[in-house]
Amino acid sequence: MALRGTYVNNIYSTGGSQLVRFRKPGAEDVWLVVSPKKGAWISANVAERAETTEFTTRLRSVLERAKFSRASQFDFDRVFEIEFEDGEYRRLILELMPPGNIVVTDSEGKVLASEEEVRSSARRVVKGVKYQPPAQSRISPPDVSTQDVRAMFEEESTVGKAIGRHVALPRKYVAEALARLGVGESTPTSELAGKEEEAVRVLREMVAEARGAPRPCICQTSRGDEIFVIPPRGLEVKEAADRVSDLCDRLFLKEAQAAAPRVDPEEAKRLELQATASKLRAESGSLLAEAAKARSAASAARAARLSEAVKLLKESGVKTSREPTSSAAVASTLFDRAKELETRSAQSLEAAAKLEKKASKSVSKMVSSTRPLVRKKREWYEKFRWFFTGEGNLAIGGRDAQTNSALLSRHLDDNDTVYHADLFGSPFFVLKGGRGQSDEEVRELAQATVAFSSAWKTGLGSADAYWVSPDQVSASAPSGEYLPRGSFAIRGKKNFVNKNVVEVSVGVDSDGRVVAGPEEAVKRRSAHYLVLRPQREKGSDTAKRVLKDLGTFGGESPPPTLDDIQRALPTGGGKVVRRS
Repeated sequence: MALRGTYVNNIYSTGGSQLVRFRKPGAEDVWLVVSPKKGAWISANVAERAETTEFTTRLRSVLERAKFSRASQFDFDRVFEIEFEDGEYRRLILELMPPGNIVVTDSEGKVLASEEEVRSSARRVVKGVKYQPPAQSRISPPDVSTQDVRAMFEEESTVGKAIGRHVALPRKYVAEALARLGVGESTPTSELAGKEEEAVRVLREMVAEARGAPRPCICQTSRGDEIFVIPPRGLEVKEAADRVSDLCDRLFLKEAQAAAPRVDPEEAKRLELQATASKLRAESGSLLAEAAKARSAASAARAARLSEAVKLLKESGVKTSREPTSSAAVASTLFDRAKELETRSAQSLEAAAKLEKKASKSVSKMVSSTRPLVRKKREWYEKFRWFFTGEGNLAIGGRDAQTNSALLSRHLDDNDTVYHADLFGSPFFVLKGGRGQSDEEVRELAQATVAFSSAWKTGLGSADAYWVSPDQVSASAPSGEYLPRGSFAIRGKKNFVNKNVVEVSVGVDSDGRVVAGPEEAVKRRSAHYLVLRPQREKGSDTAKRVLKDLGTFGGESPPPTLDDIQRALPTGGGKVVRRS
């Protein structure tokens, strides 16, 4: 391995990544790119950068001169670990599941530094707290048994869902496992009944091949160019290499460097001044603690016998040119030592204050080299509430009386289904192609309809909804009655869906669009999403919290705005009950 025998010489930053320079006596430097969005790889194409951030400075303070020991992946999950030994044990942890994080822990597993703090009911990643990895609900591929496969086949309707939701594999390798099994993503699990052992064999063979005979390559998938450790079946190899790192450079490095915020020399200087001031303050505290020990020893020596006083002097580490002749002489020497330490402590504090004052006068000038991003053209359905069901069908709902009318008068076809909550103040939702809707889609549409109804603003925990056919919906009121604008009359039997939880999931899809709806629907299109339930507060406050959490996602499109979030959420405040 290229890092064997090396130590951390310095750390720089580029965009959202950290560049760690490893040095080995008599050999060329090795650069490691550590990116919470892309992964970690050895790069042959980075150059030394003067860029730094506050987090980069913290990394330097805990990792500089640390000797590389080993690297590993946590149980096939998206957690990468690098261990260091330099007299003190250190562990650098790279979390790749969104939103991504870089964490450094000590020998006891306590957090020394983290790029992002996590404070949730599930876990805390905060300085001084013992680190806990993200919860893993899926099974590691080598550990999958025939019983596990049988259970997941019974729980899920399709093979794609069974493996994707229950086995800890990236989506691209789920597709490869399906190809080796000779089935598609939507193949019913019933068709593989009795073939559980074959599924286990395929998963284990893929792992063994990746470990024992890796053949890194780049292939084009429906999601663009992707790196594979083993050549996938049915896909053309665009480029192969001896190491995955070479392909990471080819695919990721240019993008990372192009998006790097350029810090001007003045900003870099300010950060260095702050870091030095912080070290001086820490040094001052240590000197004061040492001075207090010297004063304590001096008081004890004054009242002790000469032999005991000399012993206290030696334990304090103070050396003298002459052997003391009395306990009083020992005490005097220790008092002088305490005064010296206190003077040095005061000087360190004074120097720190000067540096902090100097840093505060320095003006930060961040020069961005980010590519200009252009918002993609909006689809026609984005003027409504919308999401795609777990089966991939479009669901659209009204925002108000005007869009309710437009939805049912212009966009309702004979093979659709129409949903409404069983209470006053509800949007209409239309499932395109809903004639063949599944039970899962019925529940998803009903849940979305009540979530965007008045049930949210009134704080209901659950509500009922129903669905009908297009020919049961009429813009004409029954004889002698009046229909307000945006209202429609429903004739005939209503198909009720009872006790739908009033909650909504919100995420950002690969095109940078904010999508809100049932959790299963949002999960399929968003790498990271939140689940909210009603709460008494301003809707704008809720939107700000959601924006802060989701604002870094959006692929190649501009990040979402506060207005995007507010348009997607139900009217009224909400609280986050789950993150994924």
